[in-house]
Amino acid sequence: MVVDAGDKAAEAEGVGARSEALEHGDGPRADYGQRADDGQRAELPVLDAYGLSFGYGSERVWDQVDLALYAGEIGYLTGPNGAGKTTLLKCLAGWMSPRSGQIDVMGERFTGRSRSIRWQIAFVADVPAFYEDLTAREHIDFVLRANRAEREVVDRAERMLEAFGIAEFCNAYPSAFSRGMRQKLALVIALMMKPKLVLMDEPTGPLDPDARVLLGKLVQEAARDGAAVLLSCHHELPGVAPDVVYDLRDGRLREVDAHDSVVAGGASGPGAHDAGPVELGAGPDGCDGEPGTRDAGPRPGGVAGPCATAVSDGGSHA
Repeated sequence: MVVDAGDKAAEAEGVGARSEALEHGDGPRADYGQRADDGQRAELPVLDAYGLSFGYGSERVWDQVDLALYAGEIGYLTGPNGAGKTTLLKCLAGWMSPRSGQIDVMGERFTGRSRSIRWQIAFVADVPAFYEDLTAREHIDFVLRANRAEREVVDRAERMLEAFGIAEFCNAYPSAFSRGMRQKLALVIALMMKPKLVLMDEPTGPLDPDARVLLGKLVQEAARDGAAVLLSCHHELPGVAPDVVYDLRDGRLREVDAHDSVVAGGASGPGAHDAGPVELGAGPDGCDGEPGTRDAGPRPGGVAGPCATAVSDGGSHA
């Protein structure tokens, strides 16, 4: 990796200035506490990333990225194709390492090797992948056993499978599923354990309309249960208005007015997470077609971490 000495000095100066500002309580993180309630918040953000930079060799993707999400907040990550949204989400999930900056999760510094907090994070990649020799049911059971899940969680997973309309097909291999059904399976794996931080990369893309509505309800439920949720999107999630919208373009991340965002029109305004509990047992069928038993082609990747879904097929920073 080639980094120009002048660029490196500029990055160090920027991070140093930010650290000094934070110590005096007047840096960007001090402002985040006023976002939702116009007053200083005593609790730490669930996700607090600051001074992040990333690039490939001499090519920079983005610089000096700062963002934060508190418990119960829903954030949208927007921006044009190729802006680096997927790369940013992978860095926040611990799958990739930024050139500079720091990521804190629940007050602790987080890297991809931070086992003490990794199990509290769920990441739904843009193209989920699964173990080729495990059925959908075995994927669910593997994650439940790895987390020593209690009966309540097992029952919740079953209700989510029923609501998404894929419970009856769980003895098949994910490679035999349609793309939409694989996405539903990935969402179940990510949300059934009720993680504290949920990251989603274009989660609605392959979903049918009923499944999008259900996902919106599940995201709202996760926020009401205290999770911080960040999802990249080009279209609104039905019924969900974000508390904060971050727009990534031209190598910079900026916070934009959630009321004015083109993808934030799905509910009455920021904090609109009061749609009531999700009736998982009464969800739509939403199936994309009956799967077979096995696809002869191999599937890349596997389940990443005890609470996260499978890895992405590609290395794009779109």
